[in-house]
Amino acid sequence: MKLSTTFGISVMLAGAGLPGVSGHYVFSKLIVNGEKTNDFEYIRRNSNGYQPTPASDILNDDFRCNQGSMSSAAGTKVYKAEPGAEIGFELAYGATMKHPGPLQIYMSKAPGDVTQYDGSGDWFKVYQEGLCNDISQKGLEDKDWCTWDKNQASFKIPSDLPAGQYLVRVEHIALHRGFSGNAEFYFTCAQIEVGGNGSGDPSPTVKIPGVYQPDDENIHYNIYMHPTSYSLPGPLVWEGGSSGSMGSRSNRAYNSNNVPNTCS
Repeated sequence: MKLSTTFGISVMLAGAGLPGVSGHYVFSKLIVNGEKTNDFEYIRRNSNGYQPTPASDILNDDFRCNQGSMSSAAGTKVYKAEPGAEIGFELAYGATMKHPGPLQIYMSKAPGDVTQYDGSGDWFKVYQEGLCNDISQKGLEDKDWCTWDKNQASFKIPSDLPAGQYLVRVEHIALHRGFSGNAEFYFTCAQIEVGGNGSGDPSPTVKIPGVYQPDDENIHYNIYMHPTSYSLPGPLVWEGGSSGSMGSRSNRAYNSNNVPNTCS
């Protein structure tokens, strides 16, 4: 296992007048059908900048949309999108995900105005990226993660998603310190309004916080002990219909038996 080199990101951040913290990042841009929006135009701005949330803090309410994000919710726009639209997120400051670990995207339907919604309702997973390679024979390397050195992630709104306003939460889990129980979480929430007349039943649903525990084996996970498997945390992906599925080929992730979690 080779340790990540993130010196270039540190230099870039320092040049931008930001603290030179190696390998830290924040999702700031919403992308809809390939069109980028401005930083934090439709994404709630968090008060801890590009600092990660440690595993020790994932059981408090800030784990929904990040620290201080509720204070910026009312001033954040709501993007109107139709079922089938491709929704994406991009990191700020030209950063890339230079930490090993999975990425997941969740949604939660607001009971009314999403700018007033604190995310205390039900959440369901719409996208995931885990391992792109079978590590059962060779062990784990940074490049085996589908997210490695990327700056974006995206998914398509399921065609039968019920209309309404939603929080869309993107999350990257950095596991380089998972061996000590100090995995890092990078996440933000976008605000969208979905049109159409979908009648799907998103499931399974979870609560945030509560979806993970700090001592879960795929959170408190040692990437340096030559592991030969990794199972994604959280629920199955909902792609439409009435129940969760393991995800499409673009959502590939190897389960505990090193079988690709694919449906196509």
